[in-house]
Amino acid sequence: MDTPLSHSKGQQTLAAIAFSDIVGFSARMGRDEEHTLSLVERDFQFMTDLCQKFAGKVLKTTGDGLLMYFVSAVQAVDCTREMQTEFAKSANILPKNDVLAHRIGIHLGDVFFNETDVMGNGVNIAARLQAKAEVGGICISQTVYDVVKNRLELDVTYLGELELKNIQEQIPAYNVLIPFLDPSLHSDRQDIAAKSPKSSRQLTQQGYRDRQIMLNKVRNFWVEGVLETSIHDKALIELGLQTRLDAIAHPWQMEWATSDEARKPLPTGTKAINQFDRLGTGRTLLILGDPGAGKTTTLLELTRELIVRAERDIELPMPIVFNLSSWQEKQSLADWMVLELNTKYQVPKKIGKAWVIEQQILPMLDGLDEVRVERRNACVEAINRFHSEYGQTEIVVCSRMKDYESLAQRLQFQGAIFIQPLEEVQVFEYFDRLGAELEGVREMLTTDEKLLELAKTPLMANIMAIAYRGMSVTDLIKMSLSENHVQHLFDTYIDRMLRRRPDKSYSPSKVKRWLGFLARQLKNESQTVFLIERIQPSWLTGNARAIYAALTAIIIAPIISLIVLPSSIGILIQLTTSNILAEADKIYRSLGGELPPVAAMFILTDKERLYFGVHSGSLLIGFVIAILWGFTIRFNDKKISKIDILIRSLACSLIVCGLGIAHIISSPLWIFLFFLLGFLISFMVFDILERPIIPTEILKWSWKSFKENLVTGRGLGLAFGLIAGVLITLIDISVFLSLTSVMN
Repeated sequence: MDTPLSHSKGQQTLAAIAFSDIVGFSARMGRDEEHTLSLVERDFQFMTDLCQKFAGKVLKTTGDGLLMYFVSAVQAVDCTREMQTEFAKSANILPKNDVLAHRIGIHLGDVFFNETDVMGNGVNIAARLQAKAEVGGICISQTVYDVVKNRLELDVTYLGELELKNIQEQIPAYNVLIPFLDPSLHSDRQDIAAKSPKSSRQLTQQGYRDRQIMLNKVRNFWVEGVLETSIHDKALIELGLQTRLDAIAHPWQMEWATSDEARKPLPTGTKAINQFDRLGTGRTLLILGDPGAGKTTTLLELTRELIVRAERDIELPMPIVFNLSSWQEKQSLADWMVLELNTKYQVPKKIGKAWVIEQQILPMLDGLDEVRVERRNACVEAINRFHSEYGQTEIVVCSRMKDYESLAQRLQFQGAIFIQPLEEVQVFEYFDRLGAELEGVREMLTTDEKLLELAKTPLMANIMAIAYRGMSVTDLIKMSLSENHVQHLFDTYIDRMLRRRPDKSYSPSKVKRWLGFLARQLKNESQTVFLIERIQPSWLTGNARAIYAALTAIIIAPIISLIVLPSSIGILIQLTTSNILAEADKIYRSLGGELPPVAAMFILTDKERLYFGVHSGSLLIGFVIAILWGFTIRFNDKKISKIDILIRSLACSLIVCGLGIAHIISSPLWIFLFFLLGFLISFMVFDILERPIIPTEILKWSWKSFKENLVTGRGLGLAFGLIAGVLITLIDISVFLSLTSVMN
């Protein structure tokens, strides 16, 4: 690297300057000078060797830092990132006393070389930026970021426009996040924290474990499972943000004089985390955007950064993603979150309630627009009420712009951002980066305005990149003749994704049909994440709904009719008739006679006939219930109320009696008995069929539920006891009358 530098001596040239500094160098020297100097020599030798590997050069040492020169900003960032990554890996292995932490600042600008030194504003800015870097991290200027953002995959946080000492203009800057970095070294708040009192939040070992488990679950499902596998995350499209302060309600009813004041585009490269940080402690942020603009992705990127911070500092709340689509009206947001923590994250309700009350969670509320239309205003009110009751709890809410604007209520938040559509330049840059396989798409975008308009949505641009990869211009021209571009795009995308799947057990048409069915039901139920345990019978429609109801009733009705009711009634019949026969035998014997054998046999047969009649009638009642239920539910897709169940139960009982089941015994009392029996069985079966399916993981013993159901059980027990008493009395009377007719 000597040649370029030697040619530059005495000249002004554009260069990427990297400036490093050892954190806490003076204190380390004071404790153990000899050991510290050996560590400095070790690290500086590694940095010098690595610098040469990336075509750079160490210009000089400042005692506890290095001044490095690179022709390319890309080489400068790539080299220093590898430096810090290797240092971070070593820090996880080496003894703490053998680890030095470095900060690095990088700027791209004009510098002046002389015989012994390098000078210029570019050097000064790089030196000032290193002081703004995280411990073990890298701080780069906006100029550097603009050069490398499309060349390197960087995870950065925007620091805003920084005021640097002895630098006239404010410098926009970014922190480059380093993998493998020890969280205890990652923040420059470390020195302050060491002098501050210990954390006021004292966690037990189990409490700390519960917190880590919760953070892991959010990371594993939402960050790694959704964000990092999403097509948007792989596409590396930089989204533009705009403040939308006119979208939120202000406590002092402040009105913005002009839309420019309320709607201000944020600097290029600004992330949601940067805007969130600017709001300060107790912050609340609303994320708005059009369909497919990247709202959920932005929310999850924010979640990812907040998880990293929460793992470093137990004082910070845990970011937890919730989907508002499952919120029910007249349900407080606090109670709903406790329930969601229990059902979605398997957090015991006692722990979840404590987290909410102690404000240890940071709710990341996605899908306000997915709440049922009639409940959205109430949902906004519930969020505002929660915010007023738990004022220190930070909240992030995500919603589609048009759906939010149509609401009468507004969130009483501190800030709001709107994700702007992609500009034409961004669209063409995106497809340029994807290579020759999408050359046909790039050419079509120049002539097809509808296709270009679609591509301005990040989601559609990504789908387009997958669906139209490798397609020629001729094929795309045929597509452009179609009036419905969206339909053609999704059809092509689905066909391509189906060709990728290894399992060919189901035909594409069947897969599309059932996926379409699931999509419609998820929309109807206001759900966005498909969980098989949340499927309910109400999802079925038409013949499928009728078949399910009939088959279920066929299984349930005979069980209830043959086991629950007739078994007890049959025993009562046997006991009652035995008692009556015993009394009759006493009467005959007191008169000096006894029951004739034929009469006795007839009576036994009659008892058996009665018992068989009850069982046969009950079984037939069950099948009639099944047929009636399946037939009526086929033409009623709405939720069935208790009144509907009562009416259908009465109708079923009347049909049973009308079929002449009770005429097995030609007695009005037995007809009435079968009517009551049919009504009870019908009501129980219909009620069971209308109950939602509850996943087994939330079926847990609860004393509270036990007490509540005990009250209900006592009421039902009393009612059925009275009915059973009436039935027993009727049975006694019927059997007595039968015996009397035999005796006569």
